[in-house]
Amino acid sequence: MELRQPKKLKRNIRFLGRWLRNPKAVGAVVPSGRSLATAMAAEIDPDAEGAIIELGGGTGNITAALLEAGISYKDLIVIERDRAFHRVIAERFPQVQVLRGDAVELRRLLQEAGIGKVKAVVSSLPLLSIPDRICRQIVAEAMAVLDDDGVFVQFTYGPASPVSKRIAADLGLAGRRASWVMDNIPPASVWRYQRRDAAPGSQRPHNQSAGPLQKRSA
Repeated sequence: MELRQPKKLKRNIRFLGRWLRNPKAVGAVVPSGRSLATAMAAEIDPDAEGAIIELGGGTGNITAALLEAGISYKDLIVIERDRAFHRVIAERFPQVQVLRGDAVELRRLLQEAGIGKVKAVVSSLPLLSIPDRICRQIVAEAMAVLDDDGVFVQFTYGPASPVSKRIAADLGLAGRRASWVMDNIPPASVWRYQRRDAAPGSQRPHNQSAGPLQKRSA
């Protein structure tokens, strides 16, 4: 344990440094906490066929949670645009395929890497702090690579859906808040999106929650 803590502290300091350089691109002062990473991973069926794409790997906390949840190394592909974060994840998880590139070019990146069927896209990108046009591109690219019943999982620090009502309508998406994570810093919620015709309870407006919310804590 003593050996791991300095590495974690070093990653957190690096994360803070990247945030100070470009707060809109990083979106948070500290990396996602363990509870939030676990809540994100809980939305993925590890036994379903297909790859899991992680957008914006950061320092790898959600990557670690996905692996701990039973996702195979060979099924996980991380997309990271930032050079420093790309290096951190590649060093931390040498068996995971880490692609350096922009999520707005997701289809091209996966095609060039020979990635086939995709069952889930897990995103840590700060959708609420980037221009609407770019946000729509990212979500559209994610939905384009997903299998028909695939899921797009996104967390947010805001109270509402991180995918706007207009973008969800344009792309034919149904979304629901899957869980609150109150002990994250800051508190966060996890949202789950699917194509409207594939989502259970899809007649519900996209910015309403489906059923009782699970509040997660450490």
